[in-house]
Amino acid sequence: MKASVTPSTEPLLELFYRALSDEDAEVQSNAAFASGLLVEYSEVDLSPQYLHLLAALRPLFVLPPNASAAKGNARDNAAGAVARLIIRNTTAVPLDQVLPVFIETLPLKNDYLENRPVFRALFQLFRAYPQTLYPYMDKLLHVFAHVLDPSAPEQIGDETRAELIALIGALNGEDPAKVQAAGLAPFVPGA
Repeated sequence: MKASVTPSTEPLLELFYRALSDEDAEVQSNAAFASGLLVEYSEVDLSPQYLHLLAALRPLFVLPPNASAAKGNARDNAAGAVARLIIRNTTAVPLDQVLPVFIETLPLKNDYLENRPVFRALFQLFRAYPQTLYPYMDKLLHVFAHVLDPSAPEQIGDETRAELIALIGALNGEDPAKVQAAGLAPFVPGA
């Protein structure tokens, strides 16, 4: 539907709020995914709703050790939704509160399709607000090594892979020891 969802933005958002607190993990997962897409595609500026939406998504990030796959999908979809909020209006997201929870969920474990918005958000933050990511650099380099691991299942797609490798090259220019320690030297362009 993309932008054609705009006339239904308000009723859909209310529905998604209710579904995010549903007891069924599959319903929560679908609500997280749908709310992220609504933020991404609606022509209505939903940034005034960001704090409420982040609060509704927050419980999905807490997984017990024996969590079901559906709960894992819900968490990955919540990460994708948060990424879409960051992409749409970074300044409306309280990054100091959101980034610790967001980055802790990485690498995604169940729904690799959500890596697309997650990495778009990370790339956007590296371009516009790199200082917000510096405290998480060790974790992020580990995530980058994980998703680029050739022995692991495909997780990010060619376009994201190319942009990630370019980013690794730039990070290598700033701190080659850290990049090498994360096992990313083979991905440094020209190395």
